[in-house]
Amino acid sequence: MIVELPESWDEVVDVVVVGSGGAALTAATLAADGGARTIVVEKTDMIGGTTAVSGGVLWIPQNAHMAEGGLEDSREEALAYVRHLAMGVEPDPALLEVFVDSAPVALDYLETNTPVTMTSLSLFPDYYFPYDVPGKKAGGRSVEPVPYPFGTELPDWRDRLVSRGTLLSLGSYTTLAEDLFGAKDPDFDAELARREAEDVRPKGAALIGMLWKGLLARDVGIRLATPARELIASDGAIVGLRAEHEGNDVFLGARKGVVLACGGFEWNRDMVRDLIGYDVQPLSPPNNVGDGLIMATEAGAALANLNSYWGTPAMFDPAIVDHGEPVPQFEGGRGMPGSIVVNGHGHRFANEAVPYNDFPKAFGTFDASKAEFPNRAPGWMIFDHEAKETTQILSITPGQPVPEWVVRADTIAELAGRIDVDPGTLDATVSRYNAHAEQGIDPDFGRHQFGLMGVPPLRPLGAAPYYALALYPGTLGTNGGPRVTADGQVLARTGSPIPGLYAAGNTAANVFGWAYPSGGATIAHGVTFGYLAGRHVAEQTANRAFTHAAVR
Repeated sequence: MIVELPESWDEVVDVVVVGSGGAALTAATLAADGGARTIVVEKTDMIGGTTAVSGGVLWIPQNAHMAEGGLEDSREEALAYVRHLAMGVEPDPALLEVFVDSAPVALDYLETNTPVTMTSLSLFPDYYFPYDVPGKKAGGRSVEPVPYPFGTELPDWRDRLVSRGTLLSLGSYTTLAEDLFGAKDPDFDAELARREAEDVRPKGAALIGMLWKGLLARDVGIRLATPARELIASDGAIVGLRAEHEGNDVFLGARKGVVLACGGFEWNRDMVRDLIGYDVQPLSPPNNVGDGLIMATEAGAALANLNSYWGTPAMFDPAIVDHGEPVPQFEGGRGMPGSIVVNGHGHRFANEAVPYNDFPKAFGTFDASKAEFPNRAPGWMIFDHEAKETTQILSITPGQPVPEWVVRADTIAELAGRIDVDPGTLDATVSRYNAHAEQGIDPDFGRHQFGLMGVPPLRPLGAAPYYALALYPGTLGTNGGPRVTADGQVLARTGSPIPGLYAAGNTAANVFGWAYPSGGATIAHGVTFGYLAGRHVAEQTANRAFTHAAVR
């Protein structure tokens, strides 16, 4: 952190927002609407961050679309649900109430005042709906963006949006509802062709497009390829930052404050090992290396939730590469009938059907009786031929020959030998699972009782051949960082807000603690606190450090 003002500034505005994902662009929107001259500073030459390659879903309790669809929700139910999942280890219990109260307000504001348009995922239940959790809902708390016509609305920016690239688990032109529940339109193929031809984008790309279109109308500027490096302080307040562009320093003054919304640290392997304790495979764009966390820490921020992350099991497919190297993908087929997951010892170690955020945490389990981490990655998803023929898994397609890279064998013992697992142990594990699955039960891990959004069907592993795919703990982003107030202000270690400094999205400590209430909780958390931060920073009095500020 720089504690001496530069001799002159390259630009002075009221608010500098670092990052260009959903949290950042929402903060910029509210700052601009509050009368603050605002600029967005983006590390890369593309806008959108992790949000752009996400499903674009927001988990918003009591959202207006629920009532429109005849669905009911209440503050009490939503609070009961998130409090139960947070288990009392959230950074600040009061912020759970702030989220529940503010999230629907933030969504309504964006839909009323910007091009943002969402639709209800009425059939999409809370992730823990099958569990004994109070306040759960069978659907409607999650909303997704309607497809957005980049070709006509943002023709000059269509090549400046972060691309889905090699993350192929979600359709590039389908909505999440279409992916999950199928298309209702009999002319669906023609509609997809139209979207592709006219560059109509769904999911996270749509959300970013709508937010950015709104910011262009507000005359909010952006500096691309300009990574933020250091905050600048004066008399204990944050008044700007030093960034870089093409190897040169860029000093940006912020009369009212700086909002850090530039992602987590999942691509910083040293930070991951230090804070989480084991490697996780990031599925986000490769730019989140902890810039915001480092800057906030240098400013004296209080930190929380640093050992947590938005989790998902990850797989690698040699057919899906970036610059010649396989890149992690969302898992495929975990929890499907005719499959199990085992560790390197050949033992099952979790209910294979639990929510994707939860399963990776089992890789970090310590067995005190054996003084080891028995589930060190990789684990192995073992499945039979019927499962292969009924489920698309990466580039393994039903009805098509199995790619050469897939481990396969005609017996479980032979398969074990090929993945360096004890044959007797794996054979015994499969036999035990099969015997119970025949009875429709899983006494070891309760897979017959609960899973992601529903109770999964059980089926024993049947006829050969058998297949094995390596499974790793993956992450959609880390969610630990500076603690914040109800207005998104960063708290100092003394317990007081740091004047002029705000954080939102994955840069800030997740208000849910370790938990992931349902699909879209990640972006909803970012958008809600981006809304609060942007609104609050715009209301501040300009710092006196700029009374006689010189601008180059």
